[in-house]
Amino acid sequence: MTKGAELVQWLGGLDPEASKAILRKAHQKVFPAETLLYAQGDRVSGIYIVLEGIVKEFASLEGCLRYLRLSGPGDLLGIGEIFSQEPQTLSASTVHQSRLVYLEQAAFQQICMKHPSVPLWMMRQLSARLWELRMALVETVYVESATRLVHRLAAVGERFGEQRSQGTLIDLKLSREEWAALVGIAPETVSRVLHDLERRGWVALEGRKIWLLIDLAQKVA
Repeated sequence: MTKGAELVQWLGGLDPEASKAILRKAHQKVFPAETLLYAQGDRVSGIYIVLEGIVKEFASLEGCLRYLRLSGPGDLLGIGEIFSQEPQTLSASTVHQSRLVYLEQAAFQQICMKHPSVPLWMMRQLSARLWELRMALVETVYVESATRLVHRLAAVGERFGEQRSQGTLIDLKLSREEWAALVGIAPETVSRVLHDLERRGWVALEGRKIWLLIDLAQKVA
């Protein structure tokens, strides 16, 4: 599949002329694993659209990792600050080798002014992020830590896991601190819950690799 065909796949809702405008300005880039795309506090220079691979967005406060989010094909990165003068509120780094499309800030803003379907398309992405944050807040208040981690393991496995004969492999090389920031719990809780799940035979741990041996979604439905 060509870059254009792949990108069009993720530009649903845009009129043909808007899609063409983005395709003309888009630059495809391939990044090795663990490449920092931008850092928290950097000046905003543009947005990325993930075509292939996984990117983790994260924020630190007072030297501690406080927030982490995983983005995959079809997700936009850097959209929260693209129209403001504020610096990046998150850092972004590839997990595996990833292919992304990059649009410079000035070019993207010009496209938005000429093609109203583009800001509407972007608003759908922002609305999805807001819904995700609201649901995470609700879970933080009403759902106990172990269940939240199981929920997230099931979701991550479904989207980013590799299906194997023995189960679903989550090979994102995330530390216990990163899992904690992803779920919103303490790192010690992550370790305790994972080892408890391993004792039950629900998961198998291999360093930073996690095997899901059963359908966790059914266990916490």
